[in-house]
Amino acid sequence: MEDYELFDNNTQAIIYGYQTRPIQRMLDFDFVCKRKIPSVAAIIRPTQTGAISYHKVFWGNKEIVIPIYKTLTLATKKHPKADVMINFSSFRSSYPTSKEALESDTIRTVVIIAEGIPERQSRDLIR
Repeated sequence: MEDYELFDNNTQAIIYGYQTRPIQRMLDFDFVCKRKIPSVAAIIRPTQTGAISYHKVFWGNKEIVIPIYKTLTLATKKHPKADVMINFSSFRSSYPTSKEALESDTIRTVVIIAEGIPERQSRDLIR
């Protein structure tokens, strides 16, 4: 069996849901840890009107922008090295959005923040 490393210094995530505070906290932690690149590659916000927009965040004492996409498909296409999705969607949509991520070609780890996913659906995601 191959060694499998879940996260490393180059791991990048796509954040599902426009959660500005957790995103900034992740970037602050990255900066303190002296990461060369931010751990957040993109944000998915399915309610936005256009296909892409941008969110300004701090990287140390300077501002950077993180792209916001309407769909996971577009985000994974534009950021193929991002192999983690952190899912902040509501419990109503966390199952289908997590399943979509797990079925994508590039996402290999999904972190689900939502509470209340039915046990049957949780088991289905684990398989």
